[in-house]
Amino acid sequence: MLATLAVHGFWKRELSHLTGPAEWIWVTDVLDPIHAQSALFVASLHLEAPPPAALLKVCGDREYVAYVNGTPAACGWSRPGFRLDLFDIAHLLKQGDNVIAVEVRSPTPVGALLLALDVDGVGRNVLVSGRSFVARSRFALSASDSSDGPVPVSWGMPPRFPWGYPHPLPHPRTLDETVVEDPVRVGGPDARSLPGGGWEFVLARPVHGYVWLEFGGDGMAFVAAAGAGDTGDAEVWRSEASPVVRVKGQRWWLDPQPKQVSRVYVFGQKTPVAMEVWPVAEQFSSAAPGVVPGSFGPVPRTRWTIRTHPE
Repeated sequence: MLATLAVHGFWKRELSHLTGPAEWIWVTDVLDPIHAQSALFVASLHLEAPPPAALLKVCGDREYVAYVNGTPAACGWSRPGFRLDLFDIAHLLKQGDNVIAVEVRSPTPVGALLLALDVDGVGRNVLVSGRSFVARSRFALSASDSSDGPVPVSWGMPPRFPWGYPHPLPHPRTLDETVVEDPVRVGGPDARSLPGGGWEFVLARPVHGYVWLEFGGDGMAFVAAAGAGDTGDAEVWRSEASPVVRVKGQRWWLDPQPKQVSRVYVFGQKTPVAMEVWPVAEQFSSAAPGVVPGSFGPVPRTRWTIRTHPE
């Protein structure tokens, strides 16, 4: 027992060195019935001058997209295993008030955000997930909103089941630095309607990048992306599609893992306004946000489903 406590204490000191007093925060502790859950956490940070460097440390269960002053800056996913993604976001910060917003999604009611920010010249962990953040019940990236409220749930500081100790994973570029080409867009009217419901968005050529969906309103949808060599059987993709979990009022949704895309299948009640793929240059693809390196190349994200039991 003493040895276990010693190891626990060592790892707690190590992680605290990275995230300080940051807590795992979430929007509900009602875990039944099983359902997909989304969250939007927002905080402001005042800076006297633009910093030369600023390290954002973030982990979201199961997916997250982080915005800095309205710009999509970071994204990632936490299956399998949990990772603390590291990004230098100095170029997105400015003198005065800055807004950090993080959208988090989970296919079950269990989810969490862990975040800490170091600002060169100001200090380590000057902004951490916890009381500094508000939980916003509708999608807005402004400093304040009428739907703001205190964060409902704190699961506590790491370690905490099921997250344990996230493993640091540096990314040399943020999302806005990785995407250097114009998006490839296919409008809703150009999508092919599928028998039994749904739409197929076909690109003129395969593109390696991030899938973004634009919606005209709220409502549940499911999405699957196919590469050039994948089957064109829509029913196969219907069975493989993952839920598009959004905050109320959220019109743009990002798949956080870049991949080769030839066709995108969307299943829902309303036709999306458009589908876009944001291209990732080949020289950036191995370390882009949302990419997890493995022994034999990037780790593929497994199917995202509400039937996946939380670890």
